[in-house]
Amino acid sequence: MTEVSRVVAPNPGPYTGPGTNTWIVGAGPVVVVIDPGPDDDAHLAALNKRLSGKTVGVVLVTHGHPDHLPLAERFARQFQATVQRYPELGDGDIVRAGTLNLTALYTPGHSADHLCFLLAEDRAIFTGDLVLGQGSSMVTYPEGDVAAYLRSLDRLAALQPRILFPGHWDPVTEAAAKIAEYKKHRLEREAQILAEVNRGGGTAPELTRRVYGELDDKLMVAAEMTLRAHLKKLVDEGVVRENGEVYQASVI
Repeated sequence: MTEVSRVVAPNPGPYTGPGTNTWIVGAGPVVVVIDPGPDDDAHLAALNKRLSGKTVGVVLVTHGHPDHLPLAERFARQFQATVQRYPELGDGDIVRAGTLNLTALYTPGHSADHLCFLLAEDRAIFTGDLVLGQGSSMVTYPEGDVAAYLRSLDRLAALQPRILFPGHWDPVTEAAAKIAEYKKHRLEREAQILAEVNRGGGTAPELTRRVYGELDDKLMVAAEMTLRAHLKKLVDEGVVRENGEVYQASVI
């Protein structure tokens, strides 16, 4: 099995859990680093300490959110390594470093530029924020796309991974069950939103409060972005219509 180790960035919070996971992949002298995280001196020092003289062949980034990308170029320069991410790195592209081969999987939904990385021989997938180790992943409107997110989950499920290494929280050893849980949650949330629209409609903020209940301000912002992404899917499918800022059930 390929050696995988983790350094957690010191950026805990309501969106990041304990912090962003930076994954170091490979046991030989040349390794791959996935998601260097925020541009933080302490995190950079912790990564360099963990590497302990190893060479970084390539730096991979799952997506461009500020808890995953900003340190990448600064970190890579130390090793004259390249930073590879979407769109330069496309679906099915194979990244080679030392004895490692990782396959890029274009998995939009959480964000429009999201990649996962497959370590085929180990049936392991680095899932970024598509699937987390705990809780659910937000679908960030307007760049996020619920329909694409569900397709990306189906794609991961079809690969039958053994283990998932997420962007936050711990590795997931019950991979199939976790992916199924994420799809079930997203479909249940959609049904809940549609039921509220059918009950009388409302603006996105009103529907967010009715669907999610009382949340603190930061979580409410995330909830509304995800709800708006769901509403866009429902509008695209013709089951919900927009009337100004109000969302209403479509009349058949």
